[in-house]
Amino acid sequence: MPATDADIARLEQRITELEVKLAFQERTIDDLDSVLRRFTAKIEALEHELKRVRGDLDAGPPSTADVLAALDDELE
Repeated sequence: MPATDADIARLEQRITELEVKLAFQERTIDDLDSVLRRFTAKIEALEHELKRVRGDLDAGPPSTADVLAALDDELE
């Protein structure tokens, strides 16, 4: 049974719908990948900072001179 013009039109419509869905999914995957990369970079930075803070805590409390120097640096 040969395909009618209506059948071909429905198939073309369905292909167009699938192409639109695929394009949307590709965009969504790219967006999620970007978010995941930023999230991963942020976590790595926080892990590095946590390691630094733990090292500072292991070294003991800062001296008064260190605290005053840090405050001076913040005011500049």
